[in-house]
Amino acid sequence: MFAALHLVDLPVLAALKTQPVAWRQPCGVLALQEGAIVEKVKLPLLAVNDAARRTGIDAGWPLNRALVRCPALVVLPPQPEHEAALLAEMIAHAETLTPDLEIATPDTLVLDLSRATARQTGRLDWLEMADGGELRHVRAATPDLATLGVRSEDCHGGFVTQESLKPLPLALLGNLPGGIELLELLENWGLRTLGDLMGLPRQALAERLGPAAGEWHDLLHEKKRRLLRLHRPPESLAQELDLEHPLAESEPLVFALQRLLGPLSARLHARHVAARALHLGFHFEDGNALARTLRLPEPRTDALLDPIRLLLENLKLPAPVIRLTLDAETADPEAAQRDAFQRELPRPQQWQETLARLEALLGEGQVGIPDPPADHHADHFRLRHPDAAPAENDHWPSCPVPLRRFRPPHEVHVAFSPGPTPLAVLSGPHRGEILRLRGPFLHSGRWWDENDRWRQMEWDIQLATGIYRLVHLPPERWRMEGGYTW
Repeated sequence: MFAALHLVDLPVLAALKTQPVAWRQPCGVLALQEGAIVEKVKLPLLAVNDAARRTGIDAGWPLNRALVRCPALVVLPPQPEHEAALLAEMIAHAETLTPDLEIATPDTLVLDLSRATARQTGRLDWLEMADGGELRHVRAATPDLATLGVRSEDCHGGFVTQESLKPLPLALLGNLPGGIELLELLENWGLRTLGDLMGLPRQALAERLGPAAGEWHDLLHEKKRRLLRLHRPPESLAQELDLEHPLAESEPLVFALQRLLGPLSARLHARHVAARALHLGFHFEDGNALARTLRLPEPRTDALLDPIRLLLENLKLPAPVIRLTLDAETADPEAAQRDAFQRELPRPQQWQETLARLEALLGEGQVGIPDPPADHHADHFRLRHPDAAPAENDHWPSCPVPLRRFRPPHEVHVAFSPGPTPLAVLSGPHRGEILRLRGPFLHSGRWWDENDRWRQMEWDIQLATGIYRLVHLPPERWRMEGGYTW
């Protein structure tokens, strides 16, 4: 199935950006011809707005004739830059539905919906232009039928078929290649609607008017199908969005970023790559900016909104946001073998969501993998982010029995003999006679720093309730640092 998007009076909308006061007046845009010497009064009108059509004039009229019919007509020069901006906005809307699209004309797009989901197809009814232009859409079995039907207001929002085309005016053929040359001849034959042309025999029509007329006949009867001339997205994935009103709450920001994620996903699909990281930029009303990077648990092209929503829920913005930027790091998508008869592995996306929730609970920089300290002090480790690459000196502990540290350590009283050698733990949650012990193990560090130097003696002791680590801090402090679990 195919769909077509058409922005009505696009040249007029672009020209009115420079003269917004003429919005409600009859307006027309001249079709300037480069390199041709033509009197201005004889130039045709490229497009007119609805107010001008109500006076009886239409696109294609010479300027002098249009001024006779409507002396109040406001004549505007074309604005190619604004026309390109409107077309880019249409493409951004279309890419939220599918990456496979064709620019049929500067104001019409054709979309291949064969890979689109029902939810994406349903979004056709909700597409709107920022400047309020009328954006029509239709669906059809072939791209050419969609291109014809979207030009008619009667077909807006519907499915174009042979029966729905029959009452449409024959002038719609002027939008097809070579249509203007044959259109006048067909009208001289007395044909007024597409149904009149469809009723003629195909063979006789092709013999008299050439193969182009036969192709039109096949097109209207859904016998001609062609491939789309696909529009290739720009090489850069970076996008930006200037907000009409400053936003300070997370939900409006999520909605704004969703407009950028649609084109991003379409471009990823078109290039057959996936995103492994998202780079977000927030530009504030006070002139400052904030950048954040989201590392994804696995490269993917869809479901990008959930990690962004978690980020915004836990992000404290210093000022309202007036501009958003979005970029992505790409990687090859990972293939996965699915088995209908075995239990599926846990979703790797949940790992990133769990990390985001832990950081929101404990604070930024408080979640990660501990790296061993260079000075061997147990509490001088640093946290490495779980998604960061491991250090060159990264290693696993050699001890097969892990030590569960108490945070904070338990200050205890100990009975000991000279040396000192601990004999019993007299206070704390784990107390009793020491049945066995190993040690002492002497540890010290930062001896060159008078304020930060440290020295301690450690024992691994066995009580009736388990095995623990006992530490002596000269001259008189004892503490229980943890217990071994197995």
